[in-house]
Amino acid sequence: MLTDIKNIWTFRDMVFELTHRELRGKYKGSVLGFLWTYINPLMQILVYAFVFSQIFRSGIEKFHLYLIVSMFPFNFFTGGVIQGLGSIRYQGDLVKKVYFPRQILPIVSLTVNFVNMLISFLIIYSILLVSGWGIDLKLQVWLLPVMVIEYFFALGLALMLSAVEVYFRDIEHIVTVLMMIWMYVTPMFYSIEIIPEKFLPVFYCNPMLYVIGMYQQILYYKVAPDMVYMARGAGFAVAVMAIGSVIFKVLEKRFAEEL
Repeated sequence: MLTDIKNIWTFRDMVFELTHRELRGKYKGSVLGFLWTYINPLMQILVYAFVFSQIFRSGIEKFHLYLIVSMFPFNFFTGGVIQGLGSIRYQGDLVKKVYFPRQILPIVSLTVNFVNMLISFLIIYSILLVSGWGIDLKLQVWLLPVMVIEYFFALGLALMLSAVEVYFRDIEHIVTVLMMIWMYVTPMFYSIEIIPEKFLPVFYCNPMLYVIGMYQQILYYKVAPDMVYMARGAGFAVAVMAIGSVIFKVLEKRFAEEL
């Protein structure tokens, strides 16, 4: 793994250039450009906020704020993983013709979505301030480790799935469905306090419960993240990153043949 990290660092300029190209070309020719990255989730949030605050009442104060601080980070996760899992197959010609660490392609896909999430925090902070809910500036430093945990958890999944997808093309459709299910079993539309005790052990096996929970603690509840959440989130990230790296390394040997 250390050799892979060294190789990726050697090709860091390639990571930067590909990321820049993806960001610049994603909405080229679009009138609203990057705004579409945020218009879509904002419309989605408005619909969910109406349904779960007016029809299926969640009982959470200012539910739309609770949802906003949860959905943007979760959208980074789902978007990064789904885009990352197809990165090897969709760049097949590049993989077959040019030598570079193949891990760079999932990294670029994930980083593009990560940059979009960072920009989305301008929206999150603006809404929190305009609504009067406010932010605690001292707590914002905690977002850095939380983002690192989420990034590497997502990267581990993207590495694993992108390698598998070269051999098993249906994985993209399967993951899209699973991500939708994952969204509903992560406490974003409800509080973890309302989950029946008999189901809690299952919910606590969800890594995103800890990641999204920490965003909620910092931005919505305005408290420092729970260290148990931090430790469990980091543990899941390290484990998934290690497993994903090993699977990618084993399967990449036949990428050129399969593509």
